[in-house]
Amino acid sequence: MKQPSSLSLILQISLTRIVDSSMKTSHDNGTASPRRTQSIAQAADWNEHEHVSEQVQLEAQRLVDQAGSPGIAKMAIEVIEQQQRGNQSRGTDSRTTSDNQSQCGFLDSLKNFETTLETPIVSGELRNWAETAKHACEELGEILCNDLQNKHAELFTLILKEDNEMGSRVKSLSVVDEELRSEDLVGVQRSLDLVLERASTVEPDESKVTDQLDKSVKQALAFVIKSRTQETAISTWFMEAFNRDRGVGD
Repeated sequence: MKQPSSLSLILQISLTRIVDSSMKTSHDNGTASPRRTQSIAQAADWNEHEHVSEQVQLEAQRLVDQAGSPGIAKMAIEVIEQQQRGNQSRGTDSRTTSDNQSQCGFLDSLKNFETTLETPIVSGELRNWAETAKHACEELGEILCNDLQNKHAELFTLILKEDNEMGSRVKSLSVVDEELRSEDLVGVQRSLDLVLERASTVEPDESKVTDQLDKSVKQALAFVIKSRTQETAISTWFMEAFNRDRGVGD
């Protein structure tokens, strides 16, 4: 049987303690919670198979204290696991990698958009390609400007709570987030709109759109790379905030 990782143990311990705290009132009233009993039993079962070091327990408690809710604690663990899986399995197939790294579906949509951009355009299919690319970009933008923006804000808050010396780093990450939403995404959308407009008017002589098409694809791929780099940067600095050695006083 595959043993749970230390990160999984941290998550289980974190959520168990949060549940324990949230269920304290019902326990004081003499009522037993099946969920609480199950969580404790599962944690005890894991401890029989893998030693939970004091460091892991401290990390779990610190994460709970900083997060303050099961949802944010779970999200924080997923960010760390995302980075580790990316480092350990860069050669896995795209579906597995996407499932492991997906944050609010953003990386899934980013990959789909990138695949569309890199798909060769068969003669007579330029308009269909442009419509597909436009739709993929709109889907990506919807996630970027809503769910992902909210999750990034939560992660930035956690980073600053854990290490207030990283204020300038968080500010830089926030600036890139804003650039991606208000400048880069908008520019790509306008460029693809232009390709679609011209493709609709030049058929069947699609060669007249070649220059604009090349420009749009390069611009969109640059956006993809910048977006992916931003996700990696946020994950990296989040881990740095929690793992950074600040020295121990005598």
